[in-house]
Amino acid sequence: MGTVLGRYDASAMRGLFEEAGVLGALAERGFTAIEVLVDAADRAPSHTLLFGCKDGVRFQLLDAIVVEATIEADFFAARGYPTERPIELAVVYWLREEDPTAAFSAGRPALPLQRHPGLGILRRAFRVIVRMAGELGKDGVASMPKLFHDAVIFFRSRLFLFLDGADQGRFEALVRDLRPLPLGDASVALVGGCVRDTAGAVVPWAPGFMAFPLSATLTGYLHSPEYTAQVERGLEQCRFTWDPAAVARARVTVTG
Repeated sequence: MGTVLGRYDASAMRGLFEEAGVLGALAERGFTAIEVLVDAADRAPSHTLLFGCKDGVRFQLLDAIVVEATIEADFFAARGYPTERPIELAVVYWLREEDPTAAFSAGRPALPLQRHPGLGILRRAFRVIVRMAGELGKDGVASMPKLFHDAVIFFRSRLFLFLDGADQGRFEALVRDLRPLPLGDASVALVGGCVRDTAGAVVPWAPGFMAFPLSATLTGYLHSPEYTAQVERGLEQCRFTWDPAAVARARVTVTG
């Protein structure tokens, strides 16, 4: 068995999940014999795994990988905001939380790559990650959203912004221009090459880090005039269009 971020073993993770209300929320959903593992066997980095039983069957409910990253000071200097030191982040490299006993419905369709509906514990799980990052003196919590809808969910939480202001502006322009599409279809459109810029070029989904600041240094950068100007410039300069017929074809290809 391993540790998360070099410090938190399975017992410590269970305590953090319990304090954040994760275990209680799972019990309310009917899961019993809840088990927390930190699995490092043949895996680098460690996976935090959470299991629970319902109707005599054991299910995996959560799989998370949290790693560390350093953003060098020259990244910020190049964007007009010099810092005296690098920025240290706890990074959610991978996170899947799902209820294998639940089913999707017409009113709650699956998002791309989603196998089962969620458990409704993401906010509580996020508190655990923030707690660990704070105890380790990190400047923030970050994620590199795998798909567009992941980034939208982070952004709508009003907690996460892209570290690069230009990326944030471009992303907000995508949110604006893809708003007529359901969120899952917007993700499919980007994965399927259905979105184009003003030059007619296909727009790929190529995200950078999104960050939730904890330190004064990172908070100051994300609220600085320099960052805001980059966001506004990207939002103004970027325009995107999409082809409904191509989206319909991509939906079949991507989601099966």
